[in-house]
Amino acid sequence: MACGKRKKVVLSIEQKLEALKRINKGESMLKIASELCVGQVTVGDWKRKRSELEKWCSDRSSIEGLKDRKTMKKCEYEKVSEALFLRFTQQREKGMAIIGPILQEKALSFQKEFNEGELDFTASVGCLIAGKNDRLRQISICGEKLLANQEGFLKFKANFHCLIENEGSSCKQIYNCDERGLNYKMLPSKTLAFRAEASAPGKERVTILACSNTTSNHKLRLTFIGKAKKPSALPIATTALPVSYKNQRNAWMDSAIFRGWFLPSVEQFLNSLNLPRKAILVIDNAPAHPHEDELISGDIRVIFLPPTSLCQPMDQGVLEVLKKKYRCKLLTTLIEVTDDGNGMLDKLRTVNIKDVIYWIAQSWEEIEPQTLARSWRKLLLKDENTQEMVQENCDNLLPLLQQIPGCEKVNDDDDIQKWMEKDEQQELTDHDIIALVNQDDNGNEDDEVEDTNDNDNTERISHSEKVKALEAALAYVEQQGEATASDVILLRHWCDLAVKKRNKAGKQTS
Repeated sequence: MACGKRKKVVLSIEQKLEALKRINKGESMLKIASELCVGQVTVGDWKRKRSELEKWCSDRSSIEGLKDRKTMKKCEYEKVSEALFLRFTQQREKGMAIIGPILQEKALSFQKEFNEGELDFTASVGCLIAGKNDRLRQISICGEKLLANQEGFLKFKANFHCLIENEGSSCKQIYNCDERGLNYKMLPSKTLAFRAEASAPGKERVTILACSNTTSNHKLRLTFIGKAKKPSALPIATTALPVSYKNQRNAWMDSAIFRGWFLPSVEQFLNSLNLPRKAILVIDNAPAHPHEDELISGDIRVIFLPPTSLCQPMDQGVLEVLKKKYRCKLLTTLIEVTDDGNGMLDKLRTVNIKDVIYWIAQSWEEIEPQTLARSWRKLLLKDENTQEMVQENCDNLLPLLQQIPGCEKVNDDDDIQKWMEKDEQQELTDHDIIALVNQDDNGNEDDEVEDTNDNDNTERISHSEKVKALEAALAYVEQQGEATASDVILLRHWCDLAVKKRNKAGKQTS
């Protein structure tokens, strides 16, 4: 439709993104410009700045603000906004209600530190949710809802059962996910490592996102969130890792990471079973999780749990079992080293991201199907008296812990439980938050920097050495009674591949 004499039109970010999608589908820029009443040159500018526009949008943790936002111009109080969001997220993850006056007072404090904007800054509610804090979607919170409210749980449970029945979803199409922090080098407080804290490795934290359906026949690959964008210990081919590696400056979950990991894996699983493209993902209403509208794709949808931990399946002991299994592997490695006469702390320092990834992925694989299935009982079974937590046999953790110097007298699960609880996110002070925001402003983001404690000093192996090693491994496996045909075939494949690469490298040299 022709616009006649064109007036100046400024479109929203959302409209520009939609126009770029149409260009991708093959529509002409002339047609799009005519319909939107803008010049063809303007549409061309959007296309030329596509990468800049998409990067700006990917930094937003919610798409809600894109409907009204018309430019990528930074907020006048950009640092205040970012610091305020970090404070808000931290307090909400602790289950604390955050009200306007508290945020306003904190914003005034940050504004003085950063010396941004005008001197008469009042930290109005409108300012608080502007700029980067369009991420702070307004969640209705009251004191009663923050408690483990049995009445609210039963109401949600009844509605959930009605939804499943009305949509005809099978148990294979119902999922739950949750994330947990993991201080992967942290030992119990009674160990000698803590007594010699000055020389002991510090707490190095990552976040693990775990997801499974109710029948446990589809456990998605763990999402592993570290700080470094490209840890030196990881191989170049990160696609070969048993987890999906992501990075974030604090190794926290954010909504940019949360989006996009669920759909491809679930679609592939549904297709393999000839099931309709329909699924329900049950998640909690954490600030790091995007708005419901951002996570809907056809008949694949998201349901937010009420603000209570009564019925979160992954909270029913699954993630605790995962961490216990990981710590068994960590302690086993340390004990083997001390048996050889080496220092435990020296070995602990050499533990890197690659070690952690393989240990945690192996732990996820080892979780028994009945453990995952039982975690859904509170939510799926109509028997209201089903309240027990998931229990899986991790009896070997206590004997292993007693072999660590300083923990010989540990004889109950209380110390182990305290050890597990210390993984939770450490609270950032205002000073920490200000330092993080200023660090980002100087271009020294943590996700671009290698962790100095995560160096991989392994020398590159030549193709000839690889062939000899693989041939030795193949000969060993073939002699073992536990070996399967798949094991032998896999090793033969890598032997053949190493031989080809060795021969090719030899030809290039000659």
